Amino acid sequence: MSAPALSIIVPNHNYGRYLPRLAASLAGQQGGLDAVELILVDDGPTDDSRQEAAALKALPLAGFSALWLDHCGHPGPVRNAGFARAQGGLILCLDPDDIPGPGYLAACLNALAERPDAHLAYTDYTHIEDGHARDIPLPDFDPGLLRVQNILPPAAVIRRKVWEASVGYRANTAYEDWDFWVQAAVNGFGFARVPGPRFGHPMHGANLSYAARKNDARAKAAIVLNNALFFPAGVRHWADAVMTGQSWADPGPRGIIPTLDVVRSMLARSDTDRG
Repeated sequence: MSAPALSIIVPNHNYGRYLPRLAASLAGQQGGLDAVELILVDDGPTDDSRQEAAALKALPLAGFSALWLDHCGHPGPVRNAGFARAQGGLILCLDPDDIPGPGYLAACLNALAERPDAHLAYTDYTHIEDGHARDIPLPDFDPGLLRVQNILPPAAVIRRKVWEASVGYRANTAYEDWDFWVQAAVNGFGFARVPGPRFGHPMHGANLSYAARKNDARAKAAIVLNNALFFPAGVRHWADAVMTGQSWADPGPRGIIPTLDVVRSMLARSDTDRG
């Protein structure tokens, strides 16, 4: 088999119930799947994932493979195992419960074809939680914004060189996708945004995105320390303080890394309190 144009990686742990729905979403993609390989990477399943994976295997793909790993409990290493096996010049990581709309793949692939300077293509998305759905319009890529919050969706189509230049998805932060996008920015890769919500991303108690809320401060601090050259020295000082439990380092709003001005205000308040 010649190398596929696109590799789709699906990291999974006990989400077998969602695999048929994901298969149906992929089957409806405009342009078909004849140049797509799919790699299911399962983190030690204890449910019926092996059986439900048949829905993915039955798709009209260029290739299908499944990796059944010992359980590690974190999506980063699971994703990395899939990326290491991927053969495509383009790569996409989808969670089993994601719901790509019919035009999702075509929109991202067209964006990369039209912009040779872009190395990642992403779309707006629909956030689904507690039975409610709301569209999330994302900004065009701005490194200044990425230093403060994750302005990309959970999934993006990337050129292989983005992965090859990275250290992969790190396991020391619950915001491993945000960390990966920062790595891409540090390495100078271009981002292309496709307007309009093209896929749905459910949020529920069982997924890691939800669990990350409980460990927000340290997860943000890890991103800063992992990618020190991307952040001002004062923000790195804040991240060190968070990790060492210093009282002046306010964790701030969930999902927001403080700017240098905000860190300076924290330090000023701390000096005033000590005085």
